Amino acid sequence: MKKLLLASTALVGMAGAAAAEITLSGYAEIGIFGGDAPGLDTQFHNDWQVNFNFSTETDNGLTIGGKVQIEETNGPSNINGGLKIDDEAFWVSGTFGKVTLGETDGAFDWALTEIYSGTSIFDDHSTHSGAYWFTGLDGIYDNQIMRYEYSFGDFAVAISAEQDTTGVGDAALAIGGKWSGDMGGNSVNAAIAYQSNSAIDIVGLSAGISMPSGFSANLGYTDFGGTMNDTWWGIAAAYTSGPLLVGVNYGQYDSGGEGWGLVANYDLGGGVVAMAGYGASTGTGGGSFNGHGDNTFSLGLGMSF
Repeated sequence: MKKLLLASTALVGMAGAAAAEITLSGYAEIGIFGGDAPGLDTQFHNDWQVNFNFSTETDNGLTIGGKVQIEETNGPSNINGGLKIDDEAFWVSGTFGKVTLGETDGAFDWALTEIYSGTSIFDDHSTHSGAYWFTGLDGIYDNQIMRYEYSFGDFAVAISAEQDTTGVGDAALAIGGKWSGDMGGNSVNAAIAYQSNSAIDIVGLSAGISMPSGFSANLGYTDFGGTMNDTWWGIAAAYTSGPLLVGVNYGQYDSGGEGWGLVANYDLGGGVVAMAGYGASTGTGGGSFNGHGDNTFSLGLGMSF
């Protein structure tokens, strides 16, 4: 780690004349998790990741940046853990807007706001069988996405494309728009987006409000057309008071999967957050997306460096 930090410092120093910057940050978590999946006992858990962020500015005023993440990959088939490079993406921005290429959100996911508040070790509150994260068709091919976005006032729009490099399927194209503003002292947001690769068409809507009292609420809806032929809707509410956040949500698919989640976070300061999450899955879909059963939980600490 010391060598890594020294290398980063050296790179910044050499590129100083061009206003280049490399920043290093990290995240780790420790705790326990469990559920009612057959053969699953309550277990210890730890995980970590390191984030590299790059930025520089050209002589004509363009801003260029990027990010790369290195994380541990613990799992049943890799007990001792390994390393994975993830979320690598680079961008160019100026008065024309911003272009990003890499493992980034398509315009569908970029525009829409997830209904979930807070965080937990296994995101139990947002991985039940009624959960959805507005991921759309992102990653359906090689996960190399190009997105163009432009902001004007309280509005922002984007378009994106992900190609099928095998030449078999049509590109996954997306368009999205979002708005955020103030209404009577409340922070309000709304968005609409569309994505398609000819075989699947997806329309999504999201809206949310955050009040000075600490209460917030979010709504989401998605219609999956074509070969998917399904719909999803979800609702969530949260309350924040000082360092404490408590949130609850419910989601349902027309195909039968449904579930609800509960999360509680307490900010201990210094980048450390105590986290607790619970998820309950019901309906014909059954089973949580994190694989821990119909009823799952996790407790622990999240630490940002």
